[in-house]
Amino acid sequence: MVANQTTRLWTISTDEREFERMRDLFNGRLKSVLDNEKISAALREEMATELGNSEVVYALHDPCDIRKRYSEKLENLGIVRDLEGKLIHGYSSFNTVCVSSDGKKTQLSDITVFSNGDDEYYVRQKELDDLEKKQKKAAKSNTEADLSEREKAIVELLETDEVINLQQVTRTQVQRVSQRLKEENENLQVCHVLDRQFDGLSYFQFIEDDLHDFFVIRMKISRNSNETTVNEDEKEVAEVLDKVILGNKVYQQVKRIIAWGTITLEGKAYAVVRVTLFTRKGKEIFPQPMLLITNYTITNNQQAVGIYRIYLQRAKIEGVFKFVKNTLGWEDLQVRDWESIKNIIALAFFIGGYFYEIEPELAHNPGMEWLCALGGGKGIISRHFFLEGLKNLLIQQQVERFREKTRLKPADWSDVLELAL
Repeated sequence: MVANQTTRLWTISTDEREFERMRDLFNGRLKSVLDNEKISAALREEMATELGNSEVVYALHDPCDIRKRYSEKLENLGIVRDLEGKLIHGYSSFNTVCVSSDGKKTQLSDITVFSNGDDEYYVRQKELDDLEKKQKKAAKSNTEADLSEREKAIVELLETDEVINLQQVTRTQVQRVSQRLKEENENLQVCHVLDRQFDGLSYFQFIEDDLHDFFVIRMKISRNSNETTVNEDEKEVAEVLDKVILGNKVYQQVKRIIAWGTITLEGKAYAVVRVTLFTRKGKEIFPQPMLLITNYTITNNQQAVGIYRIYLQRAKIEGVFKFVKNTLGWEDLQVRDWESIKNIIALAFFIGGYFYEIEPELAHNPGMEWLCALGGGKGIISRHFFLEGLKNLLIQQQVERFREKTRLKPADWSDVLELAL
């Protein structure tokens, strides 16, 4: 998988027998099965080992779509959105990357693979909400709820804790990451960082009241005005940044204004931070300011800026997605059965974690430096060039094994090289 930078089993197999062994490994036919749950558990164990001694850990959580635009016959194939927002075929994953408080350690920590095309286990949130309303209405009138066959099936899934949808997956994974870290260190503080699709009171209450953790979550611009307007106690701090890189654009002399205050939701006060960026000519860079909500207490400008910097850590998980997709071929899988699909997606994420784990060693290990040079680094030491060098080294070893197996004479090998070069 590493050498070929793809998750296609046929491509990474040397022959048909090896392909069949790999296929059986991923689809569960072997007794010693490799499955996505074992992979997730291994990630959490490594996370606890590496970050358990920290005082604070930032847990970055984010979904990522595995797009299969042209696929039609894969098992449990669902619907996701492409980069332009159009609906296409694909699968869903919910991922967690944990970062140490100093930002020096990045640990790929957990993954759940699911699909809204999984008719057996996937339940839309509206179905759950409608079922709850029907059950409450029946209980109020002291009668038995008249449930459809679908609703009865949902009740069974709820009783066995097997319901799958983004909200359920999010709560389960956020909780198990928090619990595993605190099992390692009961005094450790966990701060969960999430994007705007998790802007909801149920998430706030779950993280604060149930898990006793902190959160920094981006707020939706669509919130009604009395929730998105910072209260009258608003304060702000302005700073001019020499250079800001956003996407492919570079802005000079950017003015950043960070305002902070509080809002009250159902009687509970939360701190809100509003971030606005201006060009040197005074024009807003983004159409809307960034709004962040947190259960941290903010009493000064430094703390408000700190909340903004915590949220900026999300760039690390987006970088992970880019690395796993572009370098390990996260979306290249071509197996058809659901178990294999889940397991390969999880394994690619796990392998990505290895390259993040060894990153601190890249600059200090002479062997790493050599591998980066072999990968075309020309003095640059990075995960990308390390992987390229590792790929070239593995190819060279494969060639040597081929030469030994075929017992090619030096003259014959020279003929082969002339054809290639």
